[in-house]
Amino acid sequence: MVDLNRSLHGVMSPQAFLTEPSSDQISLLKVGAASDQHSLIALYRSDGRDETVRSPNQLEGFLAVIIFQDMKKFTLRRNKKALEIPRSLRGAAGLHDLRNEWSSPKYPVFSMNFIFSSAFLAGLPLGSGYRGMDLLRDAPDYGNHDQVLLYIASALLPAFDQPAHANRLFVDQVFLAASTHLISKYGSQQPLGQLRGGLTPWQEKTAKDFLVANIRANVSLADAADLCDLSAPHFARLFKKSTGTSPYKWLIERRLAHSKALLESTSDELATIALACGFADQSHFTRTFTRIVGLSPGAWRRLRKG
Repeated sequence: MVDLNRSLHGVMSPQAFLTEPSSDQISLLKVGAASDQHSLIALYRSDGRDETVRSPNQLEGFLAVIIFQDMKKFTLRRNKKALEIPRSLRGAAGLHDLRNEWSSPKYPVFSMNFIFSSAFLAGLPLGSGYRGMDLLRDAPDYGNHDQVLLYIASALLPAFDQPAHANRLFVDQVFLAASTHLISKYGSQQPLGQLRGGLTPWQEKTAKDFLVANIRANVSLADAADLCDLSAPHFARLFKKSTGTSPYKWLIERRLAHSKALLESTSDELATIALACGFADQSHFTRTFTRIVGLSPGAWRRLRKG
């Protein structure tokens, strides 16, 4: 967690997200899958001091909030009109159109906030004919218990321990999963349409070659999508259509295959192999290998070498 008053480069400033947040803490993750700097994920804590929290209507997009702890009832104002929000339990979700002006008294809260810019929404591939800001509608009453969004948000909590070192592909995929779920659940029209086909042969080869060449790097969806002349959300869905798995999982499989080759053909230490295959450290390598392969790297090496 970082203090709100600290300057954060490359992401929306905390002051643009919440005004006068001196008693709060916020940690931000920039989302590479988005097409501009205003799409991001924020982990937000407030101690509830008696100040006003306000989201000025300077942005086009939607703010989705999932709360991690129970909230007392409070009054929310949309364009100065009062909305009475009843007591909400953990897992309650709210959706706010940022073209409106929102304000409320502060209250103790621990939440994760997903900000979907209009540019990001406009880039989503649809089969229904609806795009961009037509996809979502306000749902500010926190009357829906959204177990799916709570699960998605909880999967991101470890990334906030060290936001600068979070796996970009994983964060991108989770952000896309959140957007797809929210459009399906709260969409003003209908959920994302089914895509036909997948990547073209040259796009699939280009994407796979890029991921393999950058097996040690912390690449994003946008990096690979740009090479295929696609938006990141469109690329992610076409990649899964073509390969049966997400870009993140596909890259993990390549890293594990490379690690197996090194385990079998060298006597390198596990820490060295972990870094050579793009894992953050030996612990991350061991956890991932054991979860997917069923044996620890050391045990797998001993078994293979007899």
